[in-house]
Amino acid sequence: MRFFLLFLLFFTLLEASSRPKIALVLSGGGARGAAHVGVLKVLEKNHIPIDMIVGTSMGSFMGGLYASGKSPDEIKKILLSTNWQDVIRTDFEREKIPMQKKLAQYRYQGKLGVGVNDKNQVVLPTGVLKREPLLLAFDSFFSDVKYVNDFDKLRIPFRAVATNIENGEAVVLKSGSVAEAVYASSAIPGGLQPISINGVNLIDGGVSKNIPIEVAKEMGADIIIAVDVSEPFEKDIDVNSYFVVMGQLVNIMMRKNANESIKLLTQKDVLIIPDLKGYTGLDVEKYAQIIEKGYDAALKQESQLQRLALPQDEYVAYVEAHKNRIDTKKRVIDAIEIDNHTYLANKVIRKYIHQKEGSYFDDKQLREDIMQLYNTTLFDSIDYKIISKNKKNILLIKTTSSWNSRGDIFFSLSLEDNFKAQNNYSLKLGYWLYGINSLGAEWRNDVEVGSRRYVHSEFYQPLDEMQYLYVKPYLLYEDLTYSLPTDIGNQELDTKRYGGGFGLGANLSATFNIEAFLHIYRDQSTIDILSYNEKFLSKKAGLKIKYDSLDNYNFAQTGLLAGMRFSKELVAFGADYDYNQLYATIQKPFSYKDNTFIFNAKLGLTNVLSEQKSPYSVYDKFSLGGMFNLSGYQSYTLVDNNMYFASLMYRYRIKNGGFFGALGMPLYAGFSAESGASWSDGSSLNRDDIKYSGAVFISADTAFGPFYFTYGAADKRHQSLYLYLGEKF
Repeated sequence: MRFFLLFLLFFTLLEASSRPKIALVLSGGGARGAAHVGVLKVLEKNHIPIDMIVGTSMGSFMGGLYASGKSPDEIKKILLSTNWQDVIRTDFEREKIPMQKKLAQYRYQGKLGVGVNDKNQVVLPTGVLKREPLLLAFDSFFSDVKYVNDFDKLRIPFRAVATNIENGEAVVLKSGSVAEAVYASSAIPGGLQPISINGVNLIDGGVSKNIPIEVAKEMGADIIIAVDVSEPFEKDIDVNSYFVVMGQLVNIMMRKNANESIKLLTQKDVLIIPDLKGYTGLDVEKYAQIIEKGYDAALKQESQLQRLALPQDEYVAYVEAHKNRIDTKKRVIDAIEIDNHTYLANKVIRKYIHQKEGSYFDDKQLREDIMQLYNTTLFDSIDYKIISKNKKNILLIKTTSSWNSRGDIFFSLSLEDNFKAQNNYSLKLGYWLYGINSLGAEWRNDVEVGSRRYVHSEFYQPLDEMQYLYVKPYLLYEDLTYSLPTDIGNQELDTKRYGGGFGLGANLSATFNIEAFLHIYRDQSTIDILSYNEKFLSKKAGLKIKYDSLDNYNFAQTGLLAGMRFSKELVAFGADYDYNQLYATIQKPFSYKDNTFIFNAKLGLTNVLSEQKSPYSVYDKFSLGGMFNLSGYQSYTLVDNNMYFASLMYRYRIKNGGFFGALGMPLYAGFSAESGASWSDGSSLNRDDIKYSGAVFISADTAFGPFYFTYGAADKRHQSLYLYLGEKF
């Protein structure tokens, strides 16, 4: 039997050299490219031999998988089982980024930003979507061919077509990493970040050759089976949408060059155009239906395809001839080298990598390690390859710095209006410098104008290479006006604070931080109508603990946010205040599909140890009022030494942001039920002091931060409307 198969294989190879060479050419089209899987099923059903595959964008992904040995059913499983929003991302995985990086989100909640690169140039991000998560996913899908460098040595010879971003010319990729080639071919301009291969920055091949028929002819194809899933450009579009305009431009470029390529087909070639009306390039949730559309389109061409079919025995031999062409032997890693182009020390990078020298290469673990390292937010790319040097296998890890590796310029606009003669606004600007020394020191500067006037500067200095321990000296100035109860009713109390402090902390994990602090502030409180003007000296020591695993700071669906702060005024060292204070807070979301319940609670307690210099000092007192903080009451109106608050919010997601996350502006609606109270020292909380409030809202996660339109009510006298953009006050 074995002799017969060998004879049949030899005969088939001779036959293949005399029969016409058939090329499969697969176009780009985003999610519409799932139709290629249906076409592959029909080709296999009819015993059509494929001698070479050329693909662009999604066509390169589908074609590359098939050329690497994946069956149509295996490709379908990849499409349907992968959570594409996990690998096609606008943001890092928030719950995994370092605690000190989450600090920026507490202060600036918009998504738009400007960075400073390693040449100290002010730059913008190179793409809306992150490269590394998708590239690592491709690396996983093509793990069976990770040792193949020459694409002619895949089970079926393969080419991926990308575009040189510098001159717009097509670049045909035929060697190197299959995963990188497929990514380059799929890097949608303005969406996915470009990738550099052999020193050339590459983007989606659809810009230059969306149906690369010319490439197949250059490879020696006699007959071409071309599948066109290009998205048509719309005649009537909403030009007010950035993504619609960008998509239209890309579609125009792809459609025009696709039409030019189709003109090269002859009567002996086969062109398959699935009916994909109503499906867009972003419809990943409709992969199953799109696959069927491809299957139906290929069936309609079945009579034309059958003239290319092989007899059963010859097709079996053809399949056998392409089965065992790939080297899958495991490699032992003899040494690990790091080619690092960031300020992070090589030994820090090495600590993230679990691969041991002298052990078999574990590519799955390495991908997990690289993703964890990538989520530190310091890298543009982290690539790896196995090279042979002096008969040894060297794992080479190469890093490049992120587009904002030396700094970020933040800005944020906040608006709050209760339509009752009170409004708050805030304009914030931040300039944070990174990588000041080899340990990753940062200098953070913030300015705020509006209802709150604020200037803050701190120097964050890690004490070890893994940035577990740090010190943080800081200076600040703050000017804020409260509405404070007095003997003659609520009065505006203007408070000013300036001074500095020092923190000593530990980042125990990506979600847990503890910090001891000491500060010295000079405070001033003024009530003009009472001719009141007093100054105070605050000398305080304390401890802060924070846990943060929320997946999204503003619209969380999973995770937990909890914190506790204990502080004590140092009277023995000259402080004018004399009290201890405890503040604790917790936020926990519970989600099912588009429904989310969020439980919020906070508690503030002050233990006054001696009579205060004045009852009108409000620094370090607690405040209730404002949106989702007893929404029916005005901001900064319920101010006292002690406070509790609890709420339960329900939020329904009306619209998902899709691939573009917050830039796709997800929409929400919901309501909040709230209770809280504030009370003075020397007294206990009475049931009559508890206030109840509720709110209904519509909201959106915008590029400028969260947007809310909210109605809050406590009783007939306490009702408010809020128009809110930016972060909370």
